[in-house]
Amino acid sequence: ISRCIIPGGIQMLGKLFKYEWRSISKLLLPIHGFVLLFALLSRFYFTISGGTDALLNTDSTIIGTLTMLLIFALVIVISSIAIFTYIYSGYHFHKNVFTDQGYLTNTLPVTPSQLLLSKELAALLWLLIDVVVISISIFILVGSTELFSNFSIFWSTLIRYASQTPLFTTLIIIALVLSPFLAIGILFFSITLGNLASSHKVLASIGAYVGIYVVQQIFGLIQLVVWGYFGSTTIMRMNIYSNNYSFETFLNPILITGLIFNIILIAVCWMGSKYIMTKRLNLQ
Repeated sequence: ISRCIIPGGIQMLGKLFKYEWRSISKLLLPIHGFVLLFALLSRFYFTISGGTDALLNTDSTIIGTLTMLLIFALVIVISSIAIFTYIYSGYHFHKNVFTDQGYLTNTLPVTPSQLLLSKELAALLWLLIDVVVISISIFILVGSTELFSNFSIFWSTLIRYASQTPLFTTLIIIALVLSPFLAIGILFFSITLGNLASSHKVLASIGAYVGIYVVQQIFGLIQLVVWGYFGSTTIMRMNIYSNNYSFETFLNPILITGLIFNIILIAVCWMGSKYIMTKRLNLQ
C-alpha cells in the first residue's frame, strides 16, 4: 500500500482504476440500467392498470397469472443484481489476473498492491452502486406518499433509539462500513488461493471461499457460546422483566469481538492476496 500513497503511485493507481472501471462496467452498467428500466416500465404498467390488487383480482386468469409472473420476475431481478455484481467482480478478477490475460496484466509496470487495490476499489464502488440501484428500484415500484410518511416515522424512531444507545449504534455503523470491504477481500483472496492449485482452479477458489465462510460461522458460534454463557452480562444472568435489562448490553461485546475478527480477516485477505500475486503467481 505504501507504494500507492506517493504521488507517482497515486497517479498509476488512478490509471489502473480508470481502466478497471471501464472494463468491468461494460457489462455491469447496461445490466443495472436494465433493472431500473424494468422497474420503471413495471410501475407504469401497474399504474395504468389500476394497481397490483386490481390485476391480481381480475376475472381474467391470463392477466392474473402474467401479473404474478411479473412480480416474481421483479423480485428475482432486483434481489439478484447485487449477487451478480459480486460474482462477476470475482470472475473479472480471475480472468484478468490468472488466465491468459494475466500474462499481459502482470507485465505492467505496477506493483501487485496497486493492481489488487484498483480492482478492489472498482468492485467496492459497484457494490455501493448496487445499493443505490436496488433502493431506487424499490422506490419506483412501491413509492407513495404513505410510504414517505411511514419512513419518516421510522427514521425519527431510529434516530431516537440511536441517540439512546451510542456504543451499539457506532458498532453497527462500523460493521456496515466494513462489510463490503470484507466481502470483496474474501472473494479476491479465495480466488488467489484457488489459483495456487495445479488444476480445477475455479473449483479450488469456490472451495477456499466455502472454507473461509465455515471459519466465520465457527467463530460466530464460539462468540455466542462464550458471551452467552460465560460473559459478565449474559442472557442467562439477565432478567428481561427488570428495568435494567438491555439487549444491547449483551450484543455489544459480540459486536466488538466480531469487528476485531473481521478487521483481522480483512488484513489477512489483503496480505495473503498480495503475497500470492507477488511470490506465488501461477498462470499455468
